[in-house]
Amino acid sequence: MTSTVTGAFSGVAQANGERMSVQDVVPASAGDTRGMSVFYAGFGVVLAGFLFGMMTYQMAPRLEYRWRLASLASFSVLGGILVAVIAGSLGFSALPGPFLGIAGVIALMAAAVGSATMAFIRVFGRAGMSLAAVVLFTFGNSTSGGTLPTAYLPDWLHPFSEILPVGVGVRAVQGLSHFNNDGLTAGVVVLVAWILVAAATLFWRDVRGSRGAAVG
Repeated sequence: MTSTVTGAFSGVAQANGERMSVQDVVPASAGDTRGMSVFYAGFGVVLAGFLFGMMTYQMAPRLEYRWRLASLASFSVLGGILVAVIAGSLGFSALPGPFLGIAGVIALMAAAVGSATMAFIRVFGRAGMSLAAVVLFTFGNSTSGGTLPTAYLPDWLHPFSEILPVGVGVRAVQGLSHFNNDGLTAGVVVLVAWILVAAATLFWRDVRGSRGAAVG
């Protein structure tokens, strides 16, 4: 972010014959001087959650609903702990936020992406994988604010950064690590909403749908 601002305003300062000085109010951590760890952690979680959601129906198509959600919960908690250990104060110190907070938000991101991918597949079939990839990867990562602040995005992309799991998760982790928990509450609410809606969709298709077919 510092290099982006410096590059944007250095030319203006030179044109006016002035010398620009830069003060980094919230410097990056020693383990992440470029401030990219949040984005890479988010991208890794999205990729892992997408693959988990896709593979769970390919490898275990008849798995009971409760066990499918239990496996998703186990995967998400494990993913959150691993990312917090590797990138947090116990590892590279790239994310200086509290261990449990980082692990919790990452786990919610993994669960939101994994459950959303499952729901896309159950509702749209094979086309759901492509839809999930477009929504969660293409729009999710491009509007996450991990590499470039969301203020630089076109206006029509701003809503995506506020409702997709990647964007809200990235801002929640950034808030925990650097900005006094800014965006944490909104991020948790949105991620939980994704999980609940996806879980309800899966229940409707896997449990209610099976019961209806059995009765018929």
